[in-house]
Amino acid sequence: MKFIGKLSVKSMFRKTLTNYKDLGKEGENLARQFLIKKGLKFVCSNFLFQGREIDLIFIDKKKKIIIFVEVKTRSDDSFGPPENAINRKKQTNIKRAARDFLLQNKEFYSFDIRFDSVSVLKKDTSILINHIENAF
Repeated sequence: MKFIGKLSVKSMFRKTLTNYKDLGKEGENLARQFLIKKGLKFVCSNFLFQGREIDLIFIDKKKKIIIFVEVKTRSDDSFGPPENAINRKKQTNIKRAARDFLLQNKEFYSFDIRFDSVSVLKKDTSILINHIENAF
């Protein structure tokens, strides 16, 4: 194992991974607040089933829509906007997790289904939030 200063590469990776997860959680919290302010009702976060995860789940009571939301958070946009990271495989996994959620929560059977994305770009002191309805 290489050592850089007093930290090993392994411990630096762990610290970076922790910061990355913290940034992701912060982005999910910001997205949740943003969608609540838009009038949506929060149902749950981080629904996990068989290794597939849905970041946020909301309902629009007026329109009877259940909304499965994928949140992508970045600290810079050098690789493009955060929502570009939601590839076909990720979309398929979210759709499968949504099916599993609905099988476990039959009270939402009569609701229409929508898949949204929320990207959070937290750059320096500014925060940009982009909500895309029917993203996939």
